[in-house]
Amino acid sequence: MELFYSTYGLKNVDVYRALPRLRDIGYQGMEIAVQPGYQTEPANMDAAARKRLAAMFREMGFATPSIMALLKPCIEGDARPAELAQFEASFELARDLKIDETQLVVSTTLGHQRSWESGKGQIVDMVVEVADLAARYDVLLAIEPHAGGDFEIPEKAAWLIEHADHEHLRLNFDYSHFWVEGIALQHCVDLNIPFAAHNHIKDGYKNEDGRVVYLLPGDGHMDLSLYMKTVKQAGWDSYICPEVTGQIWNRADYDPWVAAQFCFDKLDEARRSLD
Repeated sequence: MELFYSTYGLKNVDVYRALPRLRDIGYQGMEIAVQPGYQTEPANMDAAARKRLAAMFREMGFATPSIMALLKPCIEGDARPAELAQFEASFELARDLKIDETQLVVSTTLGHQRSWESGKGQIVDMVVEVADLAARYDVLLAIEPHAGGDFEIPEKAAWLIEHADHEHLRLNFDYSHFWVEGIALQHCVDLNIPFAAHNHIKDGYKNEDGRVVYLLPGDGHMDLSLYMKTVKQAGWDSYICPEVTGQIWNRADYDPWVAAQFCFDKLDEARRSLD
């Protein structure tokens, strides 16, 4: 089981400096955050920058990266054309960073404005429109369920994939969003791993006010060894990617390298328990 790292938690770190340091920590691959405000958003990456980054992935011995877009596939109204254009730019960037036969994956949350129960038919239609764009670039669009909203349980995630029935639509399996809702790991794995093309892992809990508080993986009560064993037994064997959330990297005392090392140490310990 390989360990990847996401530049989502490295917003203020130069990506060309980050990659060698992450490799030295022990990471074997990357997720690149491309949402607006990041060094690697498509508008900041001209042809030369894309070639440079792809070459660095080869130099590091990394595979083609996955992409975190965090856009809104279900946004409606006047803002939709611009959001679709941003998705297409992200898919194009993913294609330009392809260096091997690894399947291209771009992950995002659902970003829906409609109520899930009353609007899920329209939500499917809007997601399929984005998946059609992804197909033009041979990209898999991976949707991540999210705690705190109404697309927060594995049953809804499975329903979306089954009813969209699109070759280029999959899930981003982030168990933390189900964990904080108190949903059993095996149940989530059984329902969602068959549809997963990407993953994140972190920890967390709901406080006494019902607010979700996210933690680094290994910094809470989630059993990472059990998590690794369960997803592996379900057929997931490509990589595990910790996610350092904005709740953490926006704190004044945040140190990106302490976080990266902590995540690696905890996940590597869990990985070694599989041997």
